[in-house]
Amino acid sequence: MKKTLAAVLAAAMALSTASVAFATDTLVEADLGGGTTVDTEIGVEYGKDTKKIISKLGDFDAAQLARLEDEGKISVSVIVTEGSSKLAAKPTISTVTLSDEQVSKTKYVWGNNGWNFGNDPLDGEDVKDLPVFPADDGGWEIYDGSQYGTDKWNSLQWMNSTHEDYNDILKAYITAENIVKKSTLVDGAGNDALQLKFKVAHTYGTGETTVKMKLRITVRKNFEEGNDSYDKGDTYTSNEFEFEAAYHELTSYSEDMELTLTEVDENYVKLDASDLYDEIGADNFVIYFDDSAAFSAKLSSAQKDVNLYYSVDEIEAVADAYPDVDFEFISFYGAPSFNNAGEMTFNAIGAKNTTVYTFDGETLTPLDTTFDSTYGTVTAKGIKKLTTFVVADQVLEVEEEEEPAEEVTETPEVEDKNPNTGAC
Repeated sequence: MKKTLAAVLAAAMALSTASVAFATDTLVEADLGGGTTVDTEIGVEYGKDTKKIISKLGDFDAAQLARLEDEGKISVSVIVTEGSSKLAAKPTISTVTLSDEQVSKTKYVWGNNGWNFGNDPLDGEDVKDLPVFPADDGGWEIYDGSQYGTDKWNSLQWMNSTHEDYNDILKAYITAENIVKKSTLVDGAGNDALQLKFKVAHTYGTGETTVKMKLRITVRKNFEEGNDSYDKGDTYTSNEFEFEAAYHELTSYSEDMELTLTEVDENYVKLDASDLYDEIGADNFVIYFDDSAAFSAKLSSAQKDVNLYYSVDEIEAVADAYPDVDFEFISFYGAPSFNNAGEMTFNAIGAKNTTVYTFDGETLTPLDTTFDSTYGTVTAKGIKKLTTFVVADQVLEVEEEEEPAEEVTETPEVEDKNPNTGAC
């Protein structure tokens, strides 16, 4: 027992005196395909896969990243820093083989400033380290081309890309037009690369959705690449990429408008009420939804923007419940609402027997409609909110729940010995 305790104590003392190497995290630059960098806001589409080739992350380009991950030396992951609940699924990074395409590589070069630090002119050279001067407030000043005195020049420092303020200083130089961003195309056909893939879920609203992400390299084993060595456990993390999804406005505004399914698929579904009012004032308007339906109403000056995203897909639960009935469906996922009640017109697929219902996912509620034999349509009036409409070629038989029978309580009979007097 004493020997065991002594061995444990000795091991603990050895551990306490040993030097422990802690993993480090380094801030690095990153580029995505198409010249996408951390200093730009990237527009993406609701409900569609966004795919971006990781052109650069830290010291590695697209081909190096794919190779090093395949060799098990690194892993590349994505960290969602804002808007994770807005995504349809967890973002992924996977290896893809590039086809007949070119990878866009973004680089920064010094503008034609005539700057010369020592014997090294910067004009047109690739930007690496950035010249900075310590500011009185503890921050940094960028060089503006001024003729500084000796003391100022003696305080000159060169900031490399691992510094936490590097990207801010880079942006300052770009804003001052001293640094120019250039994109070059590199033939990537047949090469492997890492691809970031994600999808912003539909909101069917009128606002924007912002999602922010970082990319991270985690070193899985010690290795050397070029003249640099990388230690297991170290990480290299980029600044945030900012993605914004927004629905596009209708392609045109007039008293007669059409919103096709093709435009819906491309997210051109936002009706800007002020733009429509500027075009037609407080007049009547009609919107045709492909060949399925039309909504007409008088425009209110107080009308708010609405999302007109719609689908004509079959509602399986309804179709399965009535297999012998012909249906047409139109569902407005954003439930757009209008200030003034209007009319909704549908195809009369059953002629005068056509019936129209609203459907809330459980209950079919019939609407009063008027049949027009001339145009072969039925119209429902008093519509303010566009929801899910079910058009049937006949009246649907809705099974009514049977009400439970009332319980009859029998009253015990009382023997009446003398019905006339009540006497016994």
